[in-house]
Amino acid sequence: MALSRSVPHLTRLTRRVYANATPEVLGMNLKQVSMLAALRDEGDLPQTTLCDMMRTTQNTVVTWLNELEDAGFVSRQRDPSDRRKHNVTLTAHGTTALERAETELRRLEDEVLTGLTVDERTQLRRLLAKALEAGDGDR
Repeated sequence: MALSRSVPHLTRLTRRVYANATPEVLGMNLKQVSMLAALRDEGDLPQTTLCDMMRTTQNTVVTWLNELEDAGFVSRQRDPSDRRKHNVTLTAHGTTALERAETELRRLEDEVLTGLTVDERTQLRRLLAKALEAGDGDR
């Protein structure tokens, strides 16, 4: 039986992206880009929901949120119904920073996928999204 070729290729592509998608280039790390994108797409979210979405610990999310809040990209408010909880909001400055980061990510994607045609890139995005959606039940 032949060894799977998809996972090693996906890993190598991911490494290329991570090598170039530095905080210096994006203005934040990739996880923070994902967090801001979730806030843009979903609206205000409880901090605990961000932990689940990012599949990481509360401590890690707090560290990222502290950095994002210090940069003015998000704000946190206590939940009026439960003062132990915080809700996170994307700020206007955060939206601008996210747009810049996503522009850089598109540029990096173009570099990494330079060997693919526009149609192949579209097909790859669709297939990756389909694979991710099917795996969302694993959360």
